[in-house]
Amino acid sequence: MNADEMFENLSQQMLNKFLEKNPDYATFFGLHEPYDYLLPNGSSTRLLENLRLSEEWLKTLNETVNRNELNAGHKIDWEVIEKTLERGKFDFYERRTHELNPDVFEELGGLIFIMFTRNYAPLEKRLDAIAARVEKIPKYLEEFRSRFANSQPIKLWTEIAIEKAQQIGGLFQFILFVAKGKVSDKVYERLGRSVGNLEPSLKEHMDWLLKLSSKTTEDWALGKAKFEKLIQLRDLGMNSDEIYQLGAKYLEELKSQREQLAQQIAPGKSAEEVLKVIESKSPKTFEEALEYTKKAMEEARNFIQEKNIATVQPDDILLVEETPAFLVPIIPFAALMMPAKFDKPQIGIYIVTRPKDPKNLGKHLNYAAIRNTAVHEAFPGHFLQGTVSNRGSFVRLLADGTETTEGWAHYCEEMMAEKGFVTDLESRLIQVNDVIWRAVRIMVDVKLSCGEMRFNEAVEMLVKETGMSEEAATAEVKRYTQTPGYPLSYLLGKHLILRLKEELKQKMGSRFDEKFFHDTITANGYLPMSMLRRIFNQK
Repeated sequence: MNADEMFENLSQQMLNKFLEKNPDYATFFGLHEPYDYLLPNGSSTRLLENLRLSEEWLKTLNETVNRNELNAGHKIDWEVIEKTLERGKFDFYERRTHELNPDVFEELGGLIFIMFTRNYAPLEKRLDAIAARVEKIPKYLEEFRSRFANSQPIKLWTEIAIEKAQQIGGLFQFILFVAKGKVSDKVYERLGRSVGNLEPSLKEHMDWLLKLSSKTTEDWALGKAKFEKLIQLRDLGMNSDEIYQLGAKYLEELKSQREQLAQQIAPGKSAEEVLKVIESKSPKTFEEALEYTKKAMEEARNFIQEKNIATVQPDDILLVEETPAFLVPIIPFAALMMPAKFDKPQIGIYIVTRPKDPKNLGKHLNYAAIRNTAVHEAFPGHFLQGTVSNRGSFVRLLADGTETTEGWAHYCEEMMAEKGFVTDLESRLIQVNDVIWRAVRIMVDVKLSCGEMRFNEAVEMLVKETGMSEEAATAEVKRYTQTPGYPLSYLLGKHLILRLKEELKQKMGSRFDEKFFHDTITANGYLPMSMLRRIFNQK
């Protein structure tokens, strides 16, 4: 057996061990039997065991496989495993989010939601597995609460957890409502019993959260030193101050560009006034907005095939659904639930959030914004990148290249406009305003994470600079506090992709092929940019 075969065999063994402890991940990966009927241990013990499993993986690799004899792809996979362990240790021992954030329902609710929505098995089978998991939730909640026995959670995150806990029961009731008459009496009765028996545990958990509120701390910021370490671990090639200055530079340039576009559209009117006119051009209802999202998504898919921009897999499926209520507090606009790696066909879920205030429908979901977001989330953005990347090594799923995933989707917005998918000035103005939002994200992310900006200051900056509604800006900043380093990934990632593209053009001259460039990125979309560069150097 050669080194590459040994690497693959050992990695498969470690995957099997990991899934035994983490059956929820198996479902996300698209491996369903017997995992769909199980839940993991909800305590911190599982997180520590996962770290030890990564350490065992690397130790065994070093003892049994000659790294120098591996092919280029497996060498990068090995580095992914090393980086995963390094980041895992930082998250567990230094960030310690697992004992600061008492939100249990984003993961649990997301797990049930994709089982219900993805058509990977007959509805009868999926609902039977959902019932089995719901039966195990009370035990999971009890284990989860043990994480906080000796910790002081974050007040803001506890408030978010309470808001989600108030909504989660609606998900189970909705599933019961839809399932009625569509499955056997046996499965429906089991599901009904499991949901009914869960109610006391949900009440107990809510009571615990409310009591926990009196023991919280206001300080959610990661802090300058830890944030700097996080940036270094991601190997972005810049420190936090340099990243902030990049965001500030983009903001200044883009605001000028926005004003110029506004003057072209309506001479004498400000950008804010023109944006309000654009926002008035929107679907009349949220349901119409969902239908237009589906239409825009299909048009984008057809466009990239006609223009030969990137390779599209014809069998991949993307569903468009309303954002479930338990996710609304942190997803003000839209998001993509990636397809499972091992599912055939590849099925993604594009979720769109209904504004709480109907008056914000045009601000959130005007025609130009919907079209731009469809490019970002669907084609050739996240969905295309996710489905192509899923066809590669499963080790790459461990990579945390948010600057590549978000950078690619953001890059696609401008690239598709340049190719002619967006031609009118109003849509272009919306795009530029969205880039301004991403520049503000860089600045807010750095300052919030370092503890140099207050929550309300971040909300005010988003509203002032982008025209975002206060409702959406508040939800945005809630998410930013929980995901330091993620919000800056959009524009920074796009910046790095454009820089790499220009370098390759200079190096390759007439041999540069844009479709090849795009296909290489989509095939390696989970890798951080530092590793993606090496992929191109091997070509």
